[in-house]
Amino acid sequence: MGVSSGAQAARQRTRFPVLVVDDSPTDKELACVYLTQAWPFDHELEVDCASDGEEAIKKIRSKRFALMVLDWKLPVMGDGELLRRLRQEGIRLPVVVVSGLSREEIGVDFESLGAAFLHKDQLTPGSLYQAIATSLQLLGFSMPSQPGR
Repeated sequence: MGVSSGAQAARQRTRFPVLVVDDSPTDKELACVYLTQAWPFDHELEVDCASDGEEAIKKIRSKRFALMVLDWKLPVMGDGELLRRLRQEGIRLPVVVVSGLSREEIGVDFESLGAAFLHKDQLTPGSLYQAIATSLQLLGFSMPSQPGR
């Protein structure tokens, strides 16, 4: 019994919970595919999804996530409201903001919010990896080298 519970604990420690917040099922699926391709950690990804900011807040309050991929335009708590609320509450979750709008159109200093920005047209496994690394660095964390580099 001790061996199996120890093995179970080891498996639980190796999971890396990520929250993808997007109201588009297609964009959520694409983000999940690119996340698995860009992942440099030895930990297994555990991806959870939310369709709006209110659902995301509920999930964040009930579970600890290591990363959030956030669509900027959401039906509830969009246009940065979710990100600002997390920061106001002292939640230091690394965030990659993904949007079809350009940074100039949004006009927000993402770095001051501890978040990286990525335009949806530029979303690839490599660009997502770089955005994750940027978000981690903005919050004082480090990231291992990308696989194959």
